[in-house]
Amino acid sequence: MEFASFEEALSVCINTQDGSEEQEEAMCYCIEHAPPEVKEEIKKQFLAAKEARALGGCNHDHTNCNCGCD
Repeated sequence: MEFASFEEALSVCINTQDGSEEQEEAMCYCIEHAPPEVKEEIKKQFLAAKEARALGGCNHDHTNCNCGCD
């Protein structure tokens, strides 16, 4: 799938079925083409989730994070 912009791919990520091939392609595009500050936030969230899995639980504040682990 081809995307015209980060915003288009982000919209696909949000509006398609979770776990679908289309969503996965859009997520990959978003990660690759995100603005620098968004890339940093994605990295921070990824590392926090990775650490939480290693600890067997969640290790972050759930205020508006929508992580699904609370």
